[in-house]
Amino acid sequence: MIRIAICDDDKKILDDLLEYINKYTEKKNMAKIEVFCFNSASLLQSALEDRKVFDIFILDVYIGNEMGTVLSRNIRKFGIESPIIFITTSLEHAPQSYEVGTLRYLIKPIDIVKFYEALEAAIEKAEKIGRRQIKLKTENGLETINASYIMCSEAHEHYQYILLNDETELKVRLTVKELFTILSKHGGFCRVGSSYIINLRHVKNVSRTDVLLYNNKKIQIPRGKHVEIKNAFWDYQYEIQED
Repeated sequence: MIRIAICDDDKKILDDLLEYINKYTEKKNMAKIEVFCFNSASLLQSALEDRKVFDIFILDVYIGNEMGTVLSRNIRKFGIESPIIFITTSLEHAPQSYEVGTLRYLIKPIDIVKFYEALEAAIEKAEKIGRRQIKLKTENGLETINASYIMCSEAHEHYQYILLNDETELKVRLTVKELFTILSKHGGFCRVGSSYIINLRHVKNVSRTDVLLYNNKKIQIPRGKHVEIKNAFWDYQYEIQED
């Protein structure tokens, strides 16, 4: 199931986009798209804070008194990689939108051909991201999570404590090596010392002494490992720009 969030304060635009998406699913004979409409950035933000998951975002730049570019940065701060399509009346904010890896930037009135091209590219990317689902046996039973949502893990005795982007913590009985083997299949993960695994998607900065995550958690870098981790961070930034 592909879940699409549309955020625009113009009801006609919301209705038009919903109609276009429904026609697209009929044409492609797809029964796996669900659309959620929001008329304010704050409502969509609240949905994300409540752990609602969306695979594609379609945003206006100007959402009433709110800015879609600010919303898009907040989406990325959640560690969400889902493709973002902007549909707006102005090219003014296009450079800002691409700072968060925007997939397409479309100008109103909506060109339906360009919109379908953008939607098809977004679905393809969303399906690729969806393949990052992993299953872990935790103390609460078997859980399925998206590897993208893991911020870091820390080893204590025979367990790994995995911190997710919503601050949920999972406890799994694995060695650091075993967990890293699972996570490294999905790319973007790096070991820091003998106890930590970090997800480079959630790294805000790398200093000479610490890795700073977007939740402001600091992880100390072992002596002599700064260059290696810094290079891994910048290599990852280059890879996601290429994607």
